[in-house]
Amino acid sequence: MAQDNRYDSHEPGEHPKAFISYTHDSEEHRDAVLTFADLLVRQGIDVVLDRWATDRRQDWQAWATRNITGSDHVLVIASEGYLRMGDGIGPNHLNLGGQAEAALLRDLLQGDRATWTARILPVLLPGHGKDEIPNFLQPNAADWYDVPAITPEATESLLRVLTRQPRDVPPALGPRPVLPPRSGPSPAPLIVPGELAVVRRSELLPQGFRSQSPLVEMHLVPASSLVRYGVLQLERICDELATSGRATGLFSHTQAISVGSSADAAWALSTDGRSGECGLAVLRGGQRTCWFALPSATIGWILDRDDLTSKLTERLNLLLQIGLPLPDSFAPAIALEPVSLTRLGRLSDATANSASLPINPPERIMLGTEEVFRIEELRHSPRAVAEELAARLAVAFRR
Repeated sequence: MAQDNRYDSHEPGEHPKAFISYTHDSEEHRDAVLTFADLLVRQGIDVVLDRWATDRRQDWQAWATRNITGSDHVLVIASEGYLRMGDGIGPNHLNLGGQAEAALLRDLLQGDRATWTARILPVLLPGHGKDEIPNFLQPNAADWYDVPAITPEATESLLRVLTRQPRDVPPALGPRPVLPPRSGPSPAPLIVPGELAVVRRSELLPQGFRSQSPLVEMHLVPASSLVRYGVLQLERICDELATSGRATGLFSHTQAISVGSSADAAWALSTDGRSGECGLAVLRGGQRTCWFALPSATIGWILDRDDLTSKLTERLNLLLQIGLPLPDSFAPAIALEPVSLTRLGRLSDATANSASLPINPPERIMLGTEEVFRIEELRHSPRAVAEELAARLAVAFRR
């Protein structure tokens, strides 16, 4: 007679292998275990059960050892008989096979508790309770699996463990929050050996959109290491730009946002003048850019240095959190366009009915890269960098 090798070796694959260990408490209990095993097989589980291995004479001790150690999991069916036999308090002359299996399981747990705690799964069939789980399986400190009915629905939690399909999975990791220190030295910038090329907002916007209100634009230009993003990376970052911009307050929750990308850049922007024109962009060469409107007043717009510093700090953090690889350092640049009907002042003056506006203001202020900051410095002291940018813009405005 040809030998059936189904229980002789374990071949990991699509169908997990589970050994069922139980005691023959009664014919009713044996039949319940058989029905349960049949259900598992129909759910794709390769079940090892003693009643299906009687086609030839067996050395049951060797059979159990071989299949327990060769299975992905051992399902211990809790019952009054298994409790007595599993904890070694039952009559020695009863359930000899079950006693041998439980002794092996106790020994395996003692030798490698972490591995076998995960592989041995106590199961409660209908009519049985937690108090029938042997103490060596830690019924109060480890998981057990209740099967209130022998149906696919009632065995879902057990099937998820057997097939390694968890019900709940964690979300993808988001960007690490930037938590700058509240005190300490300001970052020490390096001098840019030569002004770096800056791609301005007007070159990024589709169809050369021109704003009617003064927009502050801030650029972070890679200064130390070469960065080049792929076109696919730019396509995939568009939605993140919109989501991050809205989450950090660049875009309001009611503001309409347009997202897009090209071979050279990805962007998310709003041209809604009532809500404040603003945008966020990443260039293929690594530059990161954002722009936003100055606060409006009864007469024109106000450049409040303190307010601008706070907004630039928030925007610096936003630009650094974009989920693309960063260079070693950035050189910041700032601009204001258009400048007409803009004045230096305080937000508290916004409702004044009279204002002193500059005579013959420049059409735009474009300040290039002058200093280089390492990424760690920008992350740790964004406000100090923002203060310097706001000061540079205010000084240029007064000229």
